[in-house]
Amino acid sequence: MPDTGALNPDHVPAQQTILIVEDDSAIREVVRDFLDSVGYRTLVARDGDEAVAISHAARPDLIVMDLMLPRLTGGEVAARLKADLPTARIPIIAVSAVDDVDDLAELLPLDAVIAKPFDLDSLHRMIVSLLPGGPEVVPVPSSR
Repeated sequence: MPDTGALNPDHVPAQQTILIVEDDSAIREVVRDFLDSVGYRTLVARDGDEAVAISHAARPDLIVMDLMLPRLTGGEVAARLKADLPTARIPIIAVSAVDDVDDLAELLPLDAVIAKPFDLDSLHRMIVSLLPGGPEVVPVPSSR
């Protein structure tokens, strides 16, 4: 059983907000439930237009975004947000089924890329690396 991480009880930061941008409702809800459970506040967007609007209105601390989105692609969203001063510093983690994620990180204005399928622990470690002061990853012992 994979460890899902848990909040370190000695580390209770101010709650940070993560915008999850995903058109697949099943993936969106799994990621949202996980991030809520480890102590983040979450917002969701179902397409690129919503992502831009919510990012400007709510100014999340980080964005986890699929690249294949309706209306605006994840690459287009990232380019718009990074070109706009109020949202330019928001870290963006792209989630992609593309084989060569290293090329994506170089071609698009992204802070990190994680390949689908991904495990939630890897996503959480990536978030923690980009958001200092957030919930720490503490392994949960497996119950065997």
